[in-house]
Amino acid sequence: MRNQLLILILLGAGALQARSEATGLLTGNTFIGDSTYDKIWSLFTLYKDGSNPVLQEFALQGRLQVQYADGNSNGHFDIQDFKNGSPANAQTVWGDKFEARRSRLGFTSTWFESWKLEGLMDADTNDGAENFYRDIYELYLTYASSAALNVTIGKMKGRFDREQEISDKDMLIFERGLLSNLLYPGELTGVRVNGTGIAGHWLYELGVYGSDRASAFAGFEHGSLVLGKIGYDYAAQAGLTTAVVSLHYVHNSGPGYKEPDSGVYYASASPSFTDSIALTNDITLGRFGLTTDINYGIGFSGTAQQAGKPIVVNQADVLGITLIPSFLITERLQCVGRFQVATSADGTGLSLYSRYEKYAPVVAPVKPGKDTGNTYTSGYVGLNYYLYGHRLKVMSGIEVSHLGGGEYSGYTFLSGLRLAF
Repeated sequence: MRNQLLILILLGAGALQARSEATGLLTGNTFIGDSTYDKIWSLFTLYKDGSNPVLQEFALQGRLQVQYADGNSNGHFDIQDFKNGSPANAQTVWGDKFEARRSRLGFTSTWFESWKLEGLMDADTNDGAENFYRDIYELYLTYASSAALNVTIGKMKGRFDREQEISDKDMLIFERGLLSNLLYPGELTGVRVNGTGIAGHWLYELGVYGSDRASAFAGFEHGSLVLGKIGYDYAAQAGLTTAVVSLHYVHNSGPGYKEPDSGVYYASASPSFTDSIALTNDITLGRFGLTTDINYGIGFSGTAQQAGKPIVVNQADVLGITLIPSFLITERLQCVGRFQVATSADGTGLSLYSRYEKYAPVVAPVKPGKDTGNTYTSGYVGLNYYLYGHRLKVMSGIEVSHLGGGEYSGYTFLSGLRLAF
C-alpha cells in the first residue's frame, strides 16, 4: 500500500511539473526568449507544451506588408493610379500613398504530434470592421508521419516553380516574376502528398485540385489541376550550404475560368495555360544565394467562362528565365537582384504586371496592344534590412523593365515594411 501511494505521489508530481512547463499567453507563462523581439513575438503563441499528448501548440499567425510604389513610363504613375484602377485595388490602398499588399490573420496548431491544422484569411484593413473578412486564403489539415510523407487536404497554394514555393513572408523581392505570376495556379482546394529525404537526397510532391479560385472552398465543377514535382538535394556533393534542383509540371483542364466577383472577394482567373513546366535551381553558399527558374507554358485557345460569361481566350506559348542573386553584406543588411527575360510565340502573349506597370500613362487606361507584347526584360536591384529576420524587415528596390511589342519601357521604385508572426 505504501509503495502504491508513493507511485501516485510521484505521478502527480510529474503531471504538475509537465503542466508547469507549458508556455503561452493562455498559461500566463509568456515573454519567452533572449531578445526583446523574442519576448514580443512569444505573445502570439497561445499555448505550447511538447509533453501534452493531444495539443502540442496553438498560435496566432498573420502578415502585414505595407509598401509604397512610384514609377515612370512616358509619364509618372504611383499608388494613386493603382488605387483608381479597380474596386479590388481600392480594397488594399491606405489613403493615396501606401498599399497593404498583404494583410492576413489566422492560426497554426499541432495535434497528436503528427497532425497540423492551419488557416489564414485575407483581411480588408481599409474598410472598417464590416468587411474585415475578405476570403479564406488557406485552410488545411496535414498529416506528417515523417519528413518523407506529408498528406494535406483543404485549401492551399498551388506551388509551381521556386518563386512560388517561397512563402510571401520570406520573399527577397516585393513581387514574383512576370512568368511566375502568369503561370501561378492560385489558392486551390484539393489534396497534396509531398516529402523530402527520400534515399537521403530526393524530394517529391503530387497534388490534385479543383482549378477554380474561390473565396472559400471549391469543387471540381470547372476543371481540375494536377501538379507534380521531383527534386534532388545535391548540397553535400557540391560542397554548398544548400542546393536543390527540381522539375515541376502542371496540367490544367479548366484554363481561363474565373469566378464571379462578390463585391468583397474579387476572383482571379485560372491561368490560360493547359500545361506548364519549370526547371528550378536554388543554392546558397555562406552569405551568397542564387535562385534560378526556367518556365515554359503551353497556351490555351478556346472559350472559358469568366464571371458567368463565355470569353474567347487565345493565349500563346511562353518561355522565360529568372535569376535572383542575393548577398548578405552584414547579418542584417542584404543586397538582392533579379534579372528576367521572357518571350511568347505571338505579339500579345505576355501581359504587364498588374502591380504597378499597367497603370503607367503610356498603357492606362488599358489599350489593346499596349499592355501586351512578345518579349519582356527587366532588372531589379534592392536592399533588405532585417530587424528580426523575415518576421520584421524593411525593403527597398527599383526595377527597370521593357515590354517588346508593347508600349511600356520604364521603372518602378518600391519601398515597404513587412511584418509576420
